[in-house]
Amino acid sequence: MSESKAGVLEVRSPLDGWCAPLEDCPDPVFSGRVLGDGLSIDPTGNTLHAPFDGEVVALPESRHAVSLRAGNGAECLVHLGIDTVALAGDGFEALVSVGDRVTVGQALLRFDPERVARAAPSLRTPVLLLDNPAFALVERRPEGPVAAGDPLFGVVATGAGETVGKPGGGVAHERTLRTGLVHGIHARPAALLAAAVRDLDVRVSLHRDGGTSADAGSPVSLMTLGLGHGERVRVEAVGPDAEAALAALLPLLEPLEGDGSGPAVIAGTDEKECPPVGKALPGTRIEALAASAGLVFGPAVQWSRADDPADDLPPGSIDDELAILAAALLAVDAHLAEREAGGDIETREIAQAHRSLLGDPSLADRAREAVTRGAGAARAWRDATDAVAQSFARLEDPRLRERADDIRDLRGQVLRALRGESPAASIAVPAGAIVLADELLPSELMALAGTGVAGLCLAAGGVTSHVAILAAARGLPMLVAAGESVFTIEAGTSLALDAVSGALWVEPPESEAVAFRERARTEAALDAAASAHAHEPCRTRDGVDVAIMANLAGVAEAGLAREAGADGCGLLRSEFLYMARSAPPSVEVQRRELQAISDNLGDRPLVVRLLDAGADKPIAYLGQAPEDNPALGVRGIRLALERPELLDAQLEALLRIERPTPLDVMLPMVSRVAEVDAVRARIDTLRERLRLATPLRLGVMIETPAAALLADALARRVDFFSVGTNDLAQYTLCMDRVAPSLARRLDALDPAVLTLVDRAARAAEAAGIDIGVCGAAAADPLAAPVFLGLGVRKLSMPAASIARLKARVRALEAGECATLAQDALACESAHQVRELVQARLAHSEKPVQGAAS
Repeated sequence: MSESKAGVLEVRSPLDGWCAPLEDCPDPVFSGRVLGDGLSIDPTGNTLHAPFDGEVVALPESRHAVSLRAGNGAECLVHLGIDTVALAGDGFEALVSVGDRVTVGQALLRFDPERVARAAPSLRTPVLLLDNPAFALVERRPEGPVAAGDPLFGVVATGAGETVGKPGGGVAHERTLRTGLVHGIHARPAALLAAAVRDLDVRVSLHRDGGTSADAGSPVSLMTLGLGHGERVRVEAVGPDAEAALAALLPLLEPLEGDGSGPAVIAGTDEKECPPVGKALPGTRIEALAASAGLVFGPAVQWSRADDPADDLPPGSIDDELAILAAALLAVDAHLAEREAGGDIETREIAQAHRSLLGDPSLADRAREAVTRGAGAARAWRDATDAVAQSFARLEDPRLRERADDIRDLRGQVLRALRGESPAASIAVPAGAIVLADELLPSELMALAGTGVAGLCLAAGGVTSHVAILAAARGLPMLVAAGESVFTIEAGTSLALDAVSGALWVEPPESEAVAFRERARTEAALDAAASAHAHEPCRTRDGVDVAIMANLAGVAEAGLAREAGADGCGLLRSEFLYMARSAPPSVEVQRRELQAISDNLGDRPLVVRLLDAGADKPIAYLGQAPEDNPALGVRGIRLALERPELLDAQLEALLRIERPTPLDVMLPMVSRVAEVDAVRARIDTLRERLRLATPLRLGVMIETPAAALLADALARRVDFFSVGTNDLAQYTLCMDRVAPSLARRLDALDPAVLTLVDRAARAAEAAGIDIGVCGAAAADPLAAPVFLGLGVRKLSMPAASIARLKARVRALEAGECATLAQDALACESAHQVRELVQARLAHSEKPVQGAAS
């Protein structure tokens, strides 16, 4: 029996582990008691037991939680772990079903603690008495160890009645929509929805297609509704506060835009034609971020990813399904190998990354395991990739989160191969159109680029994403982080896409359209003029030489950079040597590839960055252990020093390169002087052992605040500095550089970042060494004058930006830039810096637009 004494329902521990107050729970929905009161348990076992006699009233498909109703009507929720709904059932096994009667101590769920712990933020399990004025929690267990079956707390009836009087009549206000909740209505959204209407004089119900409904004031009722992502639901509100209730509830359901659901209406009346909130009307200027520069004019086309066809065919035998899956994986690998061999630098890098993920045994093993349990090949692959993508999407590190899109991309490629289609995405849109979309995967971007579209505008996304890199490589103008108002633009609407200043104009007035087209023609003419002089030396008006160099990641790009007018290579990303392999490359393989790049550049400078890999950019065969915060973990130079065999092989290959000018080698992610000393010692040891006298200049990347602050000491030990503005801005400003919500604020021209660059530049000048910039800001025409003013004399960037940057620098005076830089350091924001630069440039020439701040 669950009741230990009259009138008290005894709730017993469903798990072995450590009992703690809800305040310790790492989720505000639970710690804030939004769903109800209770305790939490950090489990040590693998089985969840019934805390009292009752009925199973909710058990989601993800099997991560269970709700029970006791004989007295009290309802309790046991939620295994935090954010475990995103695991989509991976690691969980249900032993009961909704409607089952269970007894206290009966096993309800089994779970794999190690698998769940690796994928979820926490295993902490809330045990809650769901909020209901008819019941109260008493006799709470103190913090400490607990065994399954031990008393946790008691529940008593208050006599208040289950619900506060809600209105039973009146006009019904309703809205039908498709929910964008990624995992449907689980515990967190259920709690927020119920809390939103708790204090309103209204009765709200949610009606799902098919006839099922739920009371919005009951979290359990909402969870049992079973509403999933993209499903249609009708929200009905009755009572004096009906309109306020809809206004509060609808954003929590995250309505998908463009679903034709229309505005909220009063039931029984004529629907009124009125634009949805935020509709982009003619003449609207939508602010966005410029991810790939360009100015284009064209008609709007809305594009969204079609759902993969359901795998309705019954699976064959296990052996047949395993063979089908293996053949599809081989087909996709061959497709990626073809892209890797024949694509441009960006396509090759992404194909390498995708092949590495495809070859990861954990992903394929997960799918094969599902096949052995009876799933068809398509279902097994879909479920395996969805679970892994969700795990990546929850991680804090931005680079690892980007891999969620890569996994989704692989998901589609293999599913297409399983259907007998080409792994490549196939997209049909009119040539000359401006495509509006929520987000794009790399394969989708490449498919769109082949259709002749004029430009792209994404509601989400970031300027450092893979699709942004691919768009820039193809000269395809693209805006990102434009927001959901782009979904309200009707097909065929005339658009002016300004991927220079960062804006999308919706049906601009004729005068504005004419001016925009004229500006586009002017920019095209400037591009042509800049290209004609790209091979000439780059010198400011007052005679200061500035090297405009290229960032490279392979042999083929060296020739392209030379043709673009590059004065050398300011950053060779050596990771291309290590990708898409099952073991590290040999010394000879590295030497041969690096020698080819050096030969292609001739006597132009070549700066090679040592392997910048680690837990945030994992290479499968390195076998690194997972880290809680990989962005601050064993990566860059830390990894090299922990794996001396990797470091020695790369250094030996570099020492064996023959070239007419000294080779520059720089160390990534340096944060301590001792790291430079250690690498210098390894070079000296190798030189002596191998009897090699190859001239080699050693430098460091200034991409951590620590390196900038230690610049004086570092400058005494190295031959040059190179500023990596991407990571330096991220670490200095503590902002995720791929988070759309922060993208507008993450700017290398922030005075805090510039102050660190200034410190490094002063240290370099005092020591008589070079300093350059190789981050994304090097190609920003508004950043160049500031960097030159701080003393930077080398700028390294994608080859496509070289000609225009040379033209920009030739129009500057170094003396004026020095004054400008000091004024920029005195600004209070990146926005002020950009306005300052624009104003100064306007005195002598037409202002140049830079990235939005």
